[in-house]
Amino acid sequence: MYQPGYPDTPSLPNPPTPRNAAESNRWDETRQRRRMLEGTWRDDLERRLQSHLGSVRRDAWGPISLALNPFKNICRELSVLYDAEPAVMHDQIEDPGIARALSLGGLWQMMQRVQVFTLGLNECFVRPHVDDRGRFSFRMVTPDFVRAYATMDDPRNPVALLEYRMRRLPATEPGGPRPLGWTIDHYDISDPEAPVYSVHIADDDGTMGADVSAVYLSTESNPDGNFIGDAYPFRRTSGRPFIPYQLYHSSGGGGHLFSPYDGQELVEASLDLSVLHQMVVHVFRDASWPQRYVVNVEPSGISIVETIDGARAEVVTDPASLLQFASIPDAEGQGQPMIGQFSAGGDPGKMEETLANMVARVASDAGVPPSDVQRLGGTARSGAAISLTNEGKRQAQRRFASVFRASDERLVGMCAAMSNRATGAQDGARYVEGGYRVLYHELPLSPDERRARREDAIAMLEAGLVSPIQAYQELHPGVTRAQATRAILEIRDPDAADAFRDDDDEPEAD
Repeated sequence: MYQPGYPDTPSLPNPPTPRNAAESNRWDETRQRRRMLEGTWRDDLERRLQSHLGSVRRDAWGPISLALNPFKNICRELSVLYDAEPAVMHDQIEDPGIARALSLGGLWQMMQRVQVFTLGLNECFVRPHVDDRGRFSFRMVTPDFVRAYATMDDPRNPVALLEYRMRRLPATEPGGPRPLGWTIDHYDISDPEAPVYSVHIADDDGTMGADVSAVYLSTESNPDGNFIGDAYPFRRTSGRPFIPYQLYHSSGGGGHLFSPYDGQELVEASLDLSVLHQMVVHVFRDASWPQRYVVNVEPSGISIVETIDGARAEVVTDPASLLQFASIPDAEGQGQPMIGQFSAGGDPGKMEETLANMVARVASDAGVPPSDVQRLGGTARSGAAISLTNEGKRQAQRRFASVFRASDERLVGMCAAMSNRATGAQDGARYVEGGYRVLYHELPLSPDERRARREDAIAMLEAGLVSPIQAYQELHPGVTRAQATRAILEIRDPDAADAFRDDDDEPEAD
């Protein structure tokens, strides 16, 4: 469940429980959300059903249906920022070579999933890796496997981080088996003069046990795996150390490293709405037709069937068959034979409509645009509704672009520094370690929308209300003034663009 890739192991050890109660509660909350995003929340729903119904009524409702999960649907609906691969640009470099390397490493494909989990968990980490040939790979790390600490001056960026990872532990005897167990990757740059990178065995209470860095970090140049102080490997060209994890937040504000309980109302509402969905299924299956009854009569042709649980009396029926009833012989206290029916126990159609309205209200409270609320609510979509849905997604892209852009640009600079360090690149061949800009591509406009935006920009330019640079930025959302200036120069004179350089936008290492 926690670390795939061990087919020879019948069960995986549970992760340790942090000694700190607040940290333990944060992990529990995050793991429930992660299960709901990964589709492994059956046990969570079962517990919610038991709390609503009790054991007797719960047994009558039958098997669980996981068909309704507004929490996951809403997070996925809002995660459209990386539907198209972003462009990595630099004001002083026309074609940053790192852009293709990141794409080949699968960063932007993975970021589609990272955004879903960031919106659902409120935070998520990306851990880049670089081999000695400069090739990138990336891991998504969820906060329920991380403990991190930040300073009060910069509370949203960690200076110490512990990631809990499952590994084959060192053998207790030479040549003996290596059992699966939990380890801790420890990073600490709180003292820039003495940064730390080490690996430890994780004790049951989450504390760091024996140092096993020599087992997992050993290299030819450093056989002891001692990456402390000057040997710390994650540094920029300036020598400043960094932690090789990029933290993504779901919102730009706030003064906390983790916000595990933001949006808890949506999580709780999703579980309750799923319980109501179980009721719709139960009514549809067991109570959506009139209930017939008889008094003082019994059906003719009853046969006794032997089953594993005992004998059962049954009569085979069909809409085209004719049922015969025989009256029960008169006995004291019995009246005349009667046959009748009750109305259906519930109307699944009305229940489904009410449930859809409740889901739409929850989605609206969670920030889904009205067009998406219409789609989630089951409203028939006309052409106008489809246009509104696309515009709603563009609004979601613009909403989260400002939140994710800073982290993406820091991640690109981090990858450049790691590549330079791993490959030993010289000054003339290394990647620039700062000054990158990430440009997200909006969902394509319809022909009418493109024409309207173009005509508006041209009209304002001809009226002298905007400059050519501002008009270009209006037609190409997200580009900087320097990028727009170079593009306009290239259109007018391709040779002039090569000489262009904006001295106000010098690259700075992040």
